[in-house]
Amino acid sequence: MDTRYDVMFAGELREGQDEATVRRNFARLFKAGDATLDKLFSGKPQLLKRDCDAAVAQKYREAMESAGGKPLIREVRATDQPAPSGLTLAPAGSDVLRPEERKPEATAIPAPALDVAAVGSRLAAPREPSPPAPDTSHITLGSVGERIPNLERSTAVAPMTDAGLTLADPGSDLRDGQAESPAPHDVDVSAMSLAPPGADVLEAQYRKRDTAQAPDTSAIRLADPPPAE
Repeated sequence: MDTRYDVMFAGELREGQDEATVRRNFARLFKAGDATLDKLFSGKPQLLKRDCDAAVAQKYREAMESAGGKPLIREVRATDQPAPSGLTLAPAGSDVLRPEERKPEATAIPAPALDVAAVGSRLAAPREPSPPAPDTSHITLGSVGERIPNLERSTAVAPMTDAGLTLADPGSDLRDGQAESPAPHDVDVSAMSLAPPGADVLEAQYRKRDTAQAPDTSAIRLADPPPAE
């Protein structure tokens, strides 16, 4: 019979590796969650592959070493199969959990005295019927612009009293107590005269001092037109 092997891991790292990096590598290698990774790096041997041949065990070794961990490869003796040494199978129907590992039994909740209604029964009281719609058979629409006969319309004008009111004479000043506009001032302009056309009207200090010089264009010549064909 070919030799069989168990592949295990106890959290031991290869030289120069850190646990955080190896943990991430193992998570990708075995598609393991945090709970499984916590067990693998707990320091206790954890079984990864049971009873495999030498080729499979070697593949596990190479993959785990490439991820930064040191695998534990142990030979399985024929006398140990199918159960590992020191282990026995419990009889069918036995309790495999210790009392402290069991969940407490759920407390029975007494159900109230409820009855199941028949199929199709109404579970709520019916709503009160809506009031009937008003009778509008005697109502008609009037023509456009027709006067509604029963609509009250007041045409009376509120009386106005003219006690104390008089009309002012034409041309009267209707401003009540406002001061009259001041008379315009007479300005003597006899000493002023108009400058002749083209004269400088700015004083010397307000004139533009820098005068741009026209560029020298004496060296510029127009090219002769091309001869007519």
